[in-house]
Amino acid sequence: MQAGRSESAIMASAEQARFRINRPNSRPRVTCVIALDERSARALSTLKGRSWNGAQFLRYAGARRASEQLPSLRIDAILENEAGDRLNLMKALTGVDSVIMLTAGDAAAEAAEMIGNACAARGIAATGLVLAPAAGGDALSRIVAAMRPHTTMLVVSSGEDYVGEMLSALRA
Repeated sequence: MQAGRSESAIMASAEQARFRINRPNSRPRVTCVIALDERSARALSTLKGRSWNGAQFLRYAGARRASEQLPSLRIDAILENEAGDRLNLMKALTGVDSVIMLTAGDAAAEAAEMIGNACAARGIAATGLVLAPAAGGDALSRIVAAMRPHTTMLVVSSGEDYVGEMLSALRA
């Protein structure tokens, strides 16, 4: 290194410019935001007026079972978009880079397991965003325990106003 020149100055030189890639990033991230319960669905509906980076917003509507004879064998999740159209989870995850699961209740454990496992099988980052219940304490512990095994990152929010900020930070 030349005396008096910092690494930054050297890298900004015309000599080093030939190593730069003069193209934009390969493609924008595709994010799927899934509300797992009614409170989280209401929180997402308040954000639909904001501009997003192509994120799709869905609501968990239930599980598709293998058959009437095997009701405990869940083979897919059923999701709904804002228009009320139903689609299956496997189709919704096509081309998706990251999934954000939003929940406010521990009843969403089944949904988190199905979605988290589908994401893991496809190499998709699954983030959990928990809206802390007003009661806190044991209720929050149950929600976190239900979500934790099925996410790569888990965030607990004390208020619904934080949801929009978190989605923006995750580039949804």
